[in-house]
Amino acid sequence: MSDKKEISFELLNEVGQEDLEGISVYQFRQTLLLLLIGELYGLNTFKKILACVGITSRNCYKIWGKFTYKDLHAYISDYLVLQFEGCLEDLCQKSESSWSRSEITLIIDESIFKIWLQGRFEDDLFSIYFGKYFSGQTHKSEYGFRYSLSGICLQGVFYPLYFSPIPKGQKCKIQAEKTLRKMESLIRQCADKQGFCIPSIAVSVDGAYNDQDLMDCCDSLETSTNFICVPRKDHLVKIGRFTGKISEYIQQHFLVKEAEEDHPKDFYQRVKAYYNCREREVVLLFFRFNKSKKVSVIYSTNLDIKAKTMRRRWFNRTQIEQFFRVMKHTLKIQESTVDSCQAFFKKAMMFLLKAVFVLRFQNFCRRKFKEFKKLSFWQLRQKIIYMHCDLSLIFEQLERCAFCRKNTIQKAKYQYFRNIKYSPN
Repeated sequence: MSDKKEISFELLNEVGQEDLEGISVYQFRQTLLLLLIGELYGLNTFKKILACVGITSRNCYKIWGKFTYKDLHAYISDYLVLQFEGCLEDLCQKSESSWSRSEITLIIDESIFKIWLQGRFEDDLFSIYFGKYFSGQTHKSEYGFRYSLSGICLQGVFYPLYFSPIPKGQKCKIQAEKTLRKMESLIRQCADKQGFCIPSIAVSVDGAYNDQDLMDCCDSLETSTNFICVPRKDHLVKIGRFTGKISEYIQQHFLVKEAEEDHPKDFYQRVKAYYNCREREVVLLFFRFNKSKKVSVIYSTNLDIKAKTMRRRWFNRTQIEQFFRVMKHTLKIQESTVDSCQAFFKKAMMFLLKAVFVLRFQNFCRRKFKEFKKLSFWQLRQKIIYMHCDLSLIFEQLERCAFCRKNTIQKAKYQYFRNIKYSPN
Protein backbone atom coordinates (compact mmCIF):
# COMPACT_ATOMS: atom_id res chain seq x y z
CA MET A 1 0.00 0.00 0.00
CA SER A 2 2.85 2.39 0.83
CA ASP A 3 4.41 1.76 -2.59
CA LYS A 4 1.08 2.54 -4.21
CA LYS A 5 0.86 5.84 -2.29
CA GLU A 6 4.34 6.86 -3.37
CA ILE A 7 3.41 6.17 -7.00
CA SER A 8 0.21 8.19 -6.57
CA PHE A 9 2.11 11.19 -5.22
CA GLU A 10 4.37 11.10 -8.27
CA LEU A 11 1.32 10.95 -10.53
CA LEU A 12 -0.28 13.86 -8.68
CA ASN A 13 2.81 16.02 -9.18
CA GLU A 14 3.46 14.91 -12.73
CA VAL A 15 3.90 17.83 -15.11
CA GLY A 16 2.49 16.00 -18.10
CA GLN A 17 3.94 15.29 -21.50
CA GLU A 18 2.87 18.49 -23.25
CA ASP A 19 5.56 20.83 -24.49
CA LEU A 20 5.09 23.78 -22.16
CA GLU A 21 7.87 25.82 -23.77
CA GLY A 22 5.56 26.95 -26.56
CA ILE A 23 2.75 28.03 -24.20
CA SER A 24 2.40 31.71 -23.38
CA VAL A 25 2.30 32.11 -19.61
CA TYR A 26 0.92 35.60 -20.15
CA GLN A 27 -1.98 34.15 -22.12
CA PHE A 28 -2.63 31.60 -19.38
CA ARG A 29 -2.69 34.35 -16.72
CA GLN A 30 -5.13 36.40 -18.74
CA THR A 31 -7.35 33.35 -19.22
CA LEU A 32 -7.40 32.82 -15.45
CA LEU A 33 -8.34 36.47 -14.98
CA LEU A 34 -11.18 36.01 -17.46
CA LEU A 35 -12.64 33.32 -15.19
CA LEU A 36 -12.31 35.60 -12.16
CA ILE A 37 -14.04 38.52 -13.89
CA GLY A 38 -16.78 36.19 -15.12
CA GLU A 39 -17.53 35.31 -11.48
CA LEU A 40 -18.63 38.93 -10.88
CA TYR A 41 -21.41 38.43 -13.42
CA GLY A 42 -22.37 34.96 -12.22
CA LEU A 43 -20.63 33.40 -15.24
CA ASN A 44 -18.50 30.74 -13.59
CA THR A 45 -17.36 28.72 -16.62
CA PHE A 46 -15.78 29.39 -20.01
CA LYS A 47 -18.94 28.07 -21.66
CA LYS A 48 -21.18 30.60 -19.90
CA ILE A 49 -18.81 33.52 -20.53
CA LEU A 50 -18.43 32.81 -24.25
CA ALA A 51 -22.14 32.12 -24.73
CA CYS A 52 -23.04 35.38 -23.00
CA VAL A 53 -20.96 37.44 -25.44
CA GLY A 54 -21.75 35.32 -28.49
CA ILE A 55 -18.29 33.87 -29.19
CA THR A 56 -17.95 30.25 -30.33
CA SER A 57 -14.15 29.93 -30.22
CA ARG A 58 -12.96 27.11 -27.92
CA ASN A 59 -9.27 28.01 -27.84
CA CYS A 60 -9.53 28.94 -24.15
CA TYR A 61 -10.14 25.24 -23.38
CA LYS A 62 -6.93 24.36 -25.22
CA ILE A 63 -4.95 26.89 -23.14
CA TRP A 64 -6.52 25.61 -19.95
CA GLY A 65 -5.94 21.97 -20.88
CA LYS A 66 -2.24 22.36 -21.60
CA PHE A 67 -1.51 23.35 -18.01
CA THR A 68 -1.56 20.49 -15.51
CA TYR A 69 -2.59 20.47 -11.87
CA LYS A 70 1.04 20.90 -10.84
CA ASP A 71 1.42 24.00 -13.04
CA LEU A 72 -1.72 25.60 -11.62
CA HIS A 73 -0.84 24.62 -8.04
CA ALA A 74 2.66 26.13 -8.35
CA TYR A 75 1.40 29.31 -10.03
CA ILE A 76 -1.38 30.00 -7.50
CA SER A 77 0.73 29.01 -4.46
CA ASP A 78 3.56 31.33 -5.54
CA TYR A 79 1.06 34.14 -6.12
CA LEU A 80 -0.49 33.73 -2.64
CA VAL A 81 2.92 33.65 -0.95
CA LEU A 82 4.05 36.78 -2.80
CA GLN A 83 0.86 38.60 -1.77
CA PHE A 84 1.46 37.78 1.88
CA GLU A 85 5.16 38.65 1.73
CA GLY A 86 4.33 42.09 0.34
CA CYS A 87 1.85 42.84 3.15
CA LEU A 88 4.17 41.55 5.88
CA GLU A 89 7.18 43.48 4.56
CA ASP A 90 5.12 46.68 4.46
CA LEU A 91 4.21 46.13 8.11
CA CYS A 92 7.81 45.36 9.06
CA GLN A 93 8.89 48.73 7.65
CA LYS A 94 6.63 50.55 10.10
CA SER A 95 7.54 51.38 13.68
CA GLU A 96 7.30 48.77 16.38
CA SER A 97 4.30 50.59 17.83
CA SER A 98 2.36 49.42 14.77
CA TRP A 99 2.63 45.88 16.11
CA SER A 100 0.61 46.64 19.24
CA ARG A 101 -2.55 45.46 17.47
CA SER A 102 -0.95 43.58 14.58
CA GLU A 103 -0.99 39.95 15.53
CA ILE A 104 0.29 37.02 13.48
CA THR A 105 -1.85 33.93 13.84
CA LEU A 106 -1.16 30.73 11.92
CA ILE A 107 -4.38 28.87 11.14
CA ILE A 108 -4.72 25.29 9.96
CA ASP A 109 -7.94 23.47 9.18
CA GLU A 110 -9.34 20.75 6.96
CA SER A 111 -12.62 20.37 5.13
CA ILE A 112 -14.53 17.70 3.23
CA PHE A 113 -15.56 18.54 -0.35
CA LYS A 114 -18.61 16.44 -1.08
CA ILE A 115 -18.59 15.24 -4.67
CA TRP A 116 -19.23 11.97 -6.49
CA LEU A 117 -16.79 10.51 -8.99
CA GLN A 118 -17.16 7.36 -11.02
CA GLY A 119 -14.07 5.28 -10.26
CA ARG A 120 -12.08 4.32 -13.31
CA PHE A 121 -9.48 1.59 -13.61
CA GLU A 122 -6.90 3.94 -15.13
CA ASP A 123 -7.36 6.62 -12.43
CA ASP A 124 -4.62 5.62 -9.98
CA LEU A 125 -5.42 8.51 -7.63
CA PHE A 126 -9.04 7.48 -7.11
CA SER A 127 -8.38 4.77 -4.51
CA ILE A 128 -5.89 6.99 -2.65
CA TYR A 129 -7.82 10.25 -2.26
CA PHE A 130 -11.51 9.65 -2.97
CA GLY A 131 -13.37 8.15 -0.04
CA LYS A 132 -16.06 8.39 2.60
CA TYR A 133 -15.24 10.97 5.29
CA PHE A 134 -17.15 12.29 8.29
CA SER A 135 -18.15 15.93 7.73
CA GLY A 136 -18.46 18.22 10.73
CA GLN A 137 -20.67 20.48 8.63
CA THR A 138 -23.37 17.92 7.79
CA HIS A 139 -22.64 15.70 10.83
CA LYS A 140 -22.59 12.60 8.68
CA SER A 141 -20.24 10.72 6.36
CA GLU A 142 -19.93 12.07 2.82
CA TYR A 143 -18.21 10.83 -0.33
CA GLY A 144 -15.57 13.19 -1.65
CA PHE A 145 -12.11 14.58 -0.93
CA ARG A 146 -10.44 15.77 2.26
CA TYR A 147 -8.40 18.96 1.92
CA SER A 148 -6.00 20.75 4.24
CA LEU A 149 -5.73 24.55 4.16
CA SER A 150 -3.09 26.57 6.01
CA GLY A 151 -2.86 30.33 6.14
CA ILE A 152 -1.91 33.36 8.19
CA CYS A 153 -4.13 36.00 9.77
CA LEU A 154 -2.37 39.39 9.73
CA GLN A 155 -4.05 42.61 10.87
CA GLY A 156 -7.42 40.91 10.75
CA VAL A 157 -6.97 39.70 7.15
CA PHE A 158 -6.69 35.99 6.33
CA TYR A 159 -4.08 34.98 3.74
CA PRO A 160 -4.50 31.37 2.52
CA LEU A 161 -1.14 29.88 1.54
CA TYR A 162 -1.03 26.08 1.30
CA PHE A 163 -3.93 23.99 -0.01
CA SER A 164 -3.64 20.29 -0.79
CA PRO A 165 -5.61 17.01 -0.68
CA ILE A 166 -4.99 14.53 2.13
CA PRO A 167 -4.78 10.80 1.29
CA LYS A 168 -7.18 8.40 2.96
CA GLY A 169 -5.91 7.09 6.28
CA GLN A 170 -3.34 9.88 6.75
CA LYS A 171 -3.65 11.90 9.95
CA CYS A 172 -4.28 15.61 9.51
CA LYS A 173 -1.32 16.47 11.78
CA ILE A 174 1.20 15.24 9.16
CA GLN A 175 0.26 17.92 6.64
CA ALA A 176 -0.21 20.44 9.48
CA GLU A 177 3.38 20.01 10.72
CA LYS A 178 4.78 20.53 7.21
CA THR A 179 2.82 23.72 6.53
CA LEU A 180 3.42 25.03 10.05
CA ARG A 181 7.19 24.91 9.49
CA LYS A 182 6.78 26.52 6.06
CA MET A 183 4.71 29.41 7.42
CA GLU A 184 7.05 30.09 10.33
CA SER A 185 10.05 30.04 7.97
CA LEU A 186 8.27 32.41 5.58
CA ILE A 187 7.52 34.89 8.37
CA ARG A 188 11.08 34.72 9.69
CA GLN A 189 12.65 35.25 6.24
CA CYS A 190 10.45 38.28 5.54
CA ALA A 191 11.38 39.79 8.91
CA ASP A 192 15.10 39.14 8.37
CA LYS A 193 15.00 41.06 5.07
CA GLN A 194 13.75 44.12 6.93
CA GLY A 195 15.94 43.58 9.99
CA PHE A 196 12.82 43.26 12.12
CA CYS A 197 12.28 41.02 15.12
CA ILE A 198 8.87 39.33 14.87
CA PRO A 199 6.92 39.19 18.15
CA SER A 200 5.59 35.84 19.28
CA ILE A 201 3.15 34.21 16.90
CA ALA A 202 0.17 31.99 17.68
CA VAL A 203 -1.20 28.81 16.14
CA SER A 204 -5.00 28.52 16.28
CA VAL A 205 -6.49 25.08 15.55
CA ASP A 206 -9.59 23.12 16.48
CA GLY A 207 -9.86 19.91 18.50
CA ALA A 208 -8.90 17.70 15.56
CA TYR A 209 -5.34 19.04 15.88
CA ASN A 210 -5.05 18.55 19.65
CA ASP A 211 -1.91 16.49 19.23
CA GLN A 212 1.33 16.19 21.18
CA ASP A 213 3.50 16.05 18.04
CA LEU A 214 2.02 19.32 16.75
CA MET A 215 2.68 20.98 20.11
CA ASP A 216 6.27 19.70 20.03
CA CYS A 217 6.58 21.10 16.50
CA CYS A 218 5.57 24.55 17.80
CA ASP A 219 8.16 24.27 20.58
CA SER A 220 10.90 23.42 18.08
CA LEU A 221 10.33 26.47 15.83
CA GLU A 222 12.88 29.29 15.91
CA THR A 223 10.17 31.89 16.50
CA SER A 224 8.35 31.74 19.83
CA THR A 225 5.03 30.09 18.96
CA ASN A 226 1.96 29.94 21.19
CA PHE A 227 -0.27 26.89 20.62
CA ILE A 228 -4.02 27.52 21.10
CA CYS A 229 -6.44 24.64 20.77
CA VAL A 230 -9.65 23.01 22.05
CA PRO A 231 -9.25 20.20 24.62
CA ARG A 232 -11.59 17.25 24.90
CA LYS A 233 -13.85 17.65 27.90
CA ASP A 234 -13.22 14.09 29.04
CA HIS A 235 -9.48 14.77 29.37
CA LEU A 236 -8.02 14.88 32.86
CA VAL A 237 -6.59 18.09 34.33
CA LYS A 238 -5.34 19.29 37.69
CA ILE A 239 -6.50 22.77 38.71
CA GLY A 240 -5.47 23.70 42.25
CA ARG A 241 -6.93 21.03 44.50
CA PHE A 242 -9.23 19.72 41.77
CA THR A 243 -8.26 16.65 39.79
CA GLY A 244 -10.62 15.19 37.23
CA LYS A 245 -12.24 15.65 33.85
CA ILE A 246 -12.69 19.10 32.34
CA SER A 247 -16.45 18.46 32.15
CA GLU A 248 -16.50 17.78 35.90
CA TYR A 249 -14.66 21.04 36.60
CA ILE A 250 -17.27 22.94 34.60
CA GLN A 251 -20.09 21.42 36.63
CA GLN A 252 -18.45 21.72 40.05
CA HIS A 253 -16.66 25.09 39.73
CA PHE A 254 -17.38 27.17 36.62
CA LEU A 255 -21.19 26.95 36.74
CA VAL A 256 -21.22 27.58 40.49
CA LYS A 257 -19.10 30.73 40.21
CA GLU A 258 -21.04 31.89 37.15
CA ALA A 259 -24.31 31.67 39.13
CA GLU A 260 -22.83 33.93 41.80
CA GLU A 261 -21.94 36.68 39.28
CA ASP A 262 -24.06 39.82 38.81
CA HIS A 263 -23.42 39.74 35.04
CA PRO A 264 -23.20 36.03 34.16
CA LYS A 265 -23.34 36.67 30.39
CA ASP A 266 -19.88 38.27 30.52
CA PHE A 267 -18.43 35.73 32.92
CA TYR A 268 -15.29 33.81 31.99
CA GLN A 269 -12.64 31.97 33.93
CA ARG A 270 -8.92 31.80 33.19
CA VAL A 271 -6.98 29.19 35.19
CA LYS A 272 -3.62 27.52 35.07
CA ALA A 273 -3.84 23.74 34.91
CA TYR A 274 -1.74 20.65 34.48
CA TYR A 275 -2.95 18.87 31.33
CA ASN A 276 -2.38 15.18 32.10
CA CYS A 277 -2.37 13.66 28.60
CA ARG A 278 -0.04 16.40 27.31
CA GLU A 279 2.16 16.27 30.45
CA ARG A 280 2.53 20.04 30.66
CA GLU A 281 1.11 23.09 32.35
CA VAL A 282 -1.32 25.15 30.26
CA VAL A 283 -3.79 28.01 30.61
CA LEU A 284 -7.44 27.04 30.32
CA LEU A 285 -10.13 29.56 29.42
CA PHE A 286 -13.81 28.82 30.12
CA PHE A 287 -16.48 31.05 28.56
CA ARG A 288 -19.80 31.15 26.73
CA PHE A 289 -20.01 32.31 23.13
CA ASN A 290 -22.91 34.68 22.34
CA LYS A 291 -25.01 33.57 25.34
CA SER A 292 -24.73 29.94 24.29
CA LYS A 293 -25.99 27.24 26.64
CA LYS A 294 -22.76 25.38 25.98
CA VAL A 295 -19.60 26.27 27.89
CA SER A 296 -16.61 26.58 25.55
CA VAL A 297 -13.06 25.67 26.60
CA ILE A 298 -9.75 26.50 24.94
CA TYR A 299 -6.20 26.17 26.16
CA SER A 300 -2.85 27.81 25.45
CA THR A 301 0.75 26.79 26.05
CA ASN A 302 1.63 30.43 26.81
CA LEU A 303 1.25 30.68 30.59
CA ASP A 304 1.37 34.50 30.53
CA ILE A 305 -1.32 35.08 27.91
CA LYS A 306 -4.29 37.21 28.93
CA ALA A 307 -7.83 35.92 28.57
CA LYS A 308 -8.87 38.61 26.07
CA THR A 309 -5.81 38.02 23.87
CA MET A 310 -6.23 34.26 24.02
CA ARG A 311 -9.88 34.42 22.98
CA ARG A 312 -9.21 36.94 20.20
CA ARG A 313 -6.43 34.86 18.71
CA TRP A 314 -8.50 31.70 18.93
CA PHE A 315 -11.39 33.31 17.07
CA ASN A 316 -9.07 34.35 14.24
CA ARG A 317 -9.63 30.82 12.98
CA THR A 318 -13.24 31.66 12.12
CA GLN A 319 -11.83 33.36 9.00
CA ILE A 320 -10.67 30.04 7.57
CA GLU A 321 -14.16 28.64 8.16
CA GLN A 322 -15.60 31.64 6.31
CA PHE A 323 -13.15 30.96 3.48
CA PHE A 324 -14.38 27.38 3.14
CA ARG A 325 -17.98 28.63 3.15
CA VAL A 326 -17.19 30.94 0.24
CA MET A 327 -15.75 28.01 -1.75
CA LYS A 328 -18.67 25.71 -0.95
CA HIS A 329 -21.77 27.90 -0.72
CA THR A 330 -20.98 31.10 -2.64
CA LEU A 331 -18.91 29.57 -5.45
CA LYS A 332 -20.56 26.13 -5.15
CA ILE A 333 -17.49 24.01 -5.82
CA GLN A 334 -19.41 20.88 -4.80
CA GLU A 335 -21.86 21.38 -7.67
CA SER A 336 -19.08 21.24 -10.27
CA THR A 337 -18.83 18.17 -12.44
CA VAL A 338 -15.55 16.33 -13.02
CA ASP A 339 -14.68 12.84 -14.22
CA SER A 340 -11.29 12.27 -12.59
CA CYS A 341 -9.27 13.10 -9.48
CA GLN A 342 -6.77 15.17 -11.45
CA ALA A 343 -9.61 17.25 -12.89
CA PHE A 344 -11.04 17.93 -9.43
CA PHE A 345 -7.63 18.83 -7.96
CA LYS A 346 -7.15 21.33 -10.76
CA LYS A 347 -10.63 22.77 -10.30
CA ALA A 348 -10.14 23.01 -6.52
CA MET A 349 -7.05 25.21 -7.01
CA MET A 350 -9.05 27.45 -9.35
CA PHE A 351 -11.81 27.77 -6.76
CA LEU A 352 -9.20 28.66 -4.13
CA LEU A 353 -8.06 31.58 -6.30
CA LYS A 354 -11.67 32.57 -6.94
CA ALA A 355 -12.40 32.65 -3.20
CA VAL A 356 -9.41 34.97 -2.63
CA PHE A 357 -10.62 37.18 -5.47
CA VAL A 358 -14.26 37.48 -4.35
CA LEU A 359 -13.36 38.17 -0.70
CA ARG A 360 -11.00 40.96 -1.74
CA PHE A 361 -13.64 42.39 -4.04
CA GLN A 362 -16.15 42.26 -1.19
CA ASN A 363 -13.76 43.98 1.24
CA PHE A 364 -12.89 46.62 -1.38
CA CYS A 365 -16.57 47.48 -1.91
CA ARG A 366 -17.20 47.63 1.84
CA ARG A 367 -14.22 49.93 2.32
CA LYS A 368 -14.91 52.29 -0.59
CA PHE A 369 -18.70 52.49 -0.66
CA LYS A 370 -20.82 53.13 2.43
CA GLU A 371 -23.97 51.68 0.85
CA PHE A 372 -22.15 48.35 0.33
CA LYS A 373 -20.66 48.17 3.81
CA LYS A 374 -22.80 45.25 5.00
CA LEU A 375 -23.26 43.40 1.71
CA SER A 376 -21.78 39.97 1.08
CA PHE A 377 -20.22 39.06 -2.26
CA TRP A 378 -23.38 37.14 -3.21
CA GLN A 379 -25.46 40.30 -2.66
CA LEU A 380 -22.96 42.43 -4.59
CA ARG A 381 -23.07 39.98 -7.50
CA GLN A 382 -26.87 40.05 -7.48
CA LYS A 383 -26.76 43.84 -7.81
CA ILE A 384 -24.39 43.56 -10.79
CA ILE A 385 -26.71 41.04 -12.46
CA TYR A 386 -30.05 42.73 -11.74
CA MET A 387 -28.79 46.21 -12.62
CA HIS A 388 -27.78 44.81 -16.03
CA CYS A 389 -24.19 46.07 -15.82
CA ASP A 390 -22.67 45.81 -19.29
CA LEU A 391 -20.01 43.23 -20.16
CA SER A 392 -17.33 45.71 -21.25
CA LEU A 393 -14.92 44.25 -18.66
CA ILE A 394 -15.28 40.80 -20.20
CA PHE A 395 -14.75 42.11 -23.74
CA GLU A 396 -11.61 43.98 -22.63
CA GLN A 397 -10.29 40.84 -21.00
CA LEU A 398 -11.05 38.74 -24.08
CA GLU A 399 -8.88 41.12 -26.09
CA ARG A 400 -6.03 40.62 -23.61
CA CYS A 401 -6.43 36.84 -23.70
CA ALA A 402 -5.85 36.82 -27.48
CA PHE A 403 -7.17 33.32 -28.00
CA CYS A 404 -9.51 34.44 -30.78
CA ARG A 405 -9.21 36.99 -33.58
CA LYS A 406 -9.69 40.68 -32.86
CA ASN A 407 -12.31 41.08 -35.56
CA THR A 408 -14.30 38.22 -33.97
CA ILE A 409 -14.30 40.06 -30.64
CA GLN A 410 -15.17 43.37 -32.31
CA LYS A 411 -18.15 41.82 -34.13
CA ALA A 412 -19.38 40.20 -30.91
CA LYS A 413 -18.90 43.48 -29.05
CA TYR A 414 -20.77 45.47 -31.71
CA GLN A 415 -23.66 43.00 -31.73
CA TYR A 416 -23.87 42.94 -27.91
CA PHE A 417 -24.03 46.73 -27.48
CA ARG A 418 -26.38 47.03 -30.44
CA ASN A 419 -28.78 44.63 -28.72
CA ILE A 420 -28.54 46.67 -25.52
CA LYS A 421 -29.27 49.90 -27.39
CA TYR A 422 -32.44 48.57 -28.99
CA SER A 423 -33.52 46.46 -26.04
CA PRO A 424 -37.03 47.36 -24.71
CA ASN A 425 -35.55 47.36 -21.19
